[in-house]
Order: sequence, then C-alpha cells, then structure tokens
Amino acid sequence: MGATWFKESKHAWIGLGSLWIVGFIGALTRFSMAFFQVQISEDLLISRGFISMAWSTNLFITAICALLGGWLADRYGTKQVLFLSAILSTIGTGVVLLGNDPIVFFIGYGVISGLAGIGATTSYILMLEWFKHHRAKAMSLLASASSVGLAIITPIFVSVGWLTWKDAFMASFALGIFVTLPVIWLGIKSRQQKGMEKPQSDHSIAVEEPDTPLTVTPSSKKFIHLPIFVVVAIALFTCGVNMGSVEMNLVAIHQLADVSPSMIALSMSILGIMEITGSLICGYFLDRYNKLMMMSMLYGIRILGFVFLFMHLGSSPIVFAIAFGMTYLSAVPGGILVINEFANGKGKHTGILLFFHQGGGIAGALIGGFSFDYFRNYQNLILVDIMICILVTLGYFVLFMTHRRGLSIQNKKVAVSGAL
Repeated sequence: MGATWFKESKHAWIGLGSLWIVGFIGALTRFSMAFFQVQISEDLLISRGFISMAWSTNLFITAICALLGGWLADRYGTKQVLFLSAILSTIGTGVVLLGNDPIVFFIGYGVISGLAGIGATTSYILMLEWFKHHRAKAMSLLASASSVGLAIITPIFVSVGWLTWKDAFMASFALGIFVTLPVIWLGIKSRQQKGMEKPQSDHSIAVEEPDTPLTVTPSSKKFIHLPIFVVVAIALFTCGVNMGSVEMNLVAIHQLADVSPSMIALSMSILGIMEITGSLICGYFLDRYNKLMMMSMLYGIRILGFVFLFMHLGSSPIVFAIAFGMTYLSAVPGGILVINEFANGKGKHTGILLFFHQGGGIAGALIGGFSFDYFRNYQNLILVDIMICILVTLGYFVLFMTHRRGLSIQNKKVAVSGAL
C-alpha cells in the first residue's frame, strides 16, 4: 500500500502540486488579455470588439473541445489529454509572438489556444479521481494557482513600465516549453497510467460523509433532465458571463471611470489575493456544510460586488475586488461537486457543464466589447451580471429548501415506521 498524507494518497498531493504549477504559468496569458487590452488594441490597430471576438472564439473552441476532451479522458486517460492540451497552448502562444498582425493574433490566441480546451475537464476529473476526503479543498487550491500568478504578476508589470503584453506572452511560451510540459510528464499520474491506490480510510478516524443527495443516482441518459443539473448549468453559464466581464473588461471599466493606475493595480492585486483566500474558505465550508446553501450565498456575495461596481464609488474597485475575488474560484468546483454526487464525476458530464461555463464566457466577452463600441460604457454589461446572479442565487436557494423539506418528510416517515 502506498503512503497517505492527510488521509489521501501522496500521488494525489504531488499531482495537485504539478497541476498548480501549470495553472500558475497559465496566469500570464490571462493577465495579458485583461491588463493590456488597450495596448493590444493600439499596437495591432484593432477595436476592442475584435479582441472580444478573439477571446470569444477561444472560449467557443474551448467549450467544444471540453466536450471532446471529457470523452477522450474517459477513453484514453487524463494525462495524455492534458499533455496534448499543454502542447497546443504553447504553440498558440508562440504563434501570437510571430508578428504584429491581427490575423496572426486571432489564429494564435483565438483558434490554436482554444484547441487546448481538450484539457479543460482533466483537472476536475483528476481531483475527483485522486481525492476522497479533501476534494473541495484540493479544487480550491488548484484554482488558486492562476490567482497567485495574477497577484504576483500585476505589481511586477505595473512597477516595471517597459514590460508589455508581448513580454508576457514570451514568458508564457518559454515557461510552457521548459516547465509546463516536463511537469505534466513527470508529475501527473492517473489511474489509467498507474494503478494509483485509492485513499485509505482509517477506522480510528471519522470519515466525512457527503451531503445527502436530492434523489437517487440517475442513469446517464436521464442525467440532463435533473432539475439540479439545470440549475448548476445555468449557474456555470452565469459564472462564465461574470468571468468574461471581469477578465476581459475590468481594467477597462476602471479606466473609463477615471480610476487611477495605482488604484487599478492595487485592486487587481487584491482581486488575486482574495481569489486565493476565498477559494480556501469556500473549499473548507463546501467540504463540511450543505453545498446548495453555500452556492446560494456565494452568488449573493457576487451581487453585492457588481452593485458596487455599477455605482462607480471611490471604494468600488476595492469592494468589488474583495466580493468577487472571494467567490470567483469556487463557483465551478462547487457546481461540479454538487453534480458529482449524482453522476459519479464522469468526464462527459464535466465536459457538458464546462461547455455551459465557456458559453457564458463567450457571452460576457461579446457583450462587454460591443457594449463599449456602441454605448462607450460597460453599464449594460454590469446590469446583466447583476440580474443573472440574482437568478442563480434564487435557484440554488430553492433547491436547498426543497432538499431540506424532502429530508424532513423522509425523517418523519422513518420515525413513524420505527414506532410501528
């Protein structure tokens, strides 16, 4: 039997560390598209709508490839799919660096990097495969990688004024070749590749029990008809819209509101730090309390953040960074954890959910880009974020109340049958 750390296989923690490094490096591309949108527009002589189209094309291809990737991972193994994804991502970054041409930029970032989406489901599949007692924490730690990168990279690029978006892409390309690919090859072990032992339960240690499911585990064919799947799918679509809004347009929103560069840099760093802190806090509570109620609270906090962003108060950048940062990294893992209780974490189900998430990202990026081009502001985009977050908050809360009533009725029946 292999060694276990904190009731989980050591291979699980080593794999988590490897995936964390990969995610940290991936933050460079995320940072470039978010922070240098204006500079990219000026350097390539393109509109923000064109940049949004490249972003949206990337998300669309990623969404399609996520469905394919889930099937490939179930069939051929997660490591192989993840490695191919990293190769495509590195190639896409390299193509962007070939020249100052809008078409080259679009092909490199929008198309080739989008094909890397075949690996979008692999990290979630591996977390569900490796971890039994600390799944939510592991997912939250993994999601924090890009946020740590954002929190570290932002001050560096702000303080060193001569660094540009091309420098960020160059660093991403070099690290992809010399770090990402070796780390995946050496640090990732899936059960398909190596008979990795399941975490062992010590009889002397209390095992954490999962939340009671809303219903019995359905067959694969009936899975999509579950009300809970509909709510989670809408929630992930909403999270995607929020992601497209924030990652693509947040800096531009602050610039349009005449927020000082130092305040923008501070808020972006706080956003990254709060994403890390929030992911750990949410991961802790998701492992211990009712996930439906936790997800309802999560989106409720997002509503508060977007309301402050809409009002453009002096405190808006900081308040939004705190509120949104606390919830940003837990929406997708939380939704997948809820669904996993009813579908056993199948790759194709994860792929379907990520398809909705990427679809939302496409909508958020497009609404933001074209909203600015036509209205010269982002107020309509923020209003959309507020309204759909309200819808999701109510959806999760209704499911929570339905679940609680179902448990109450079940307990009464048990009590009556026991009395008889």
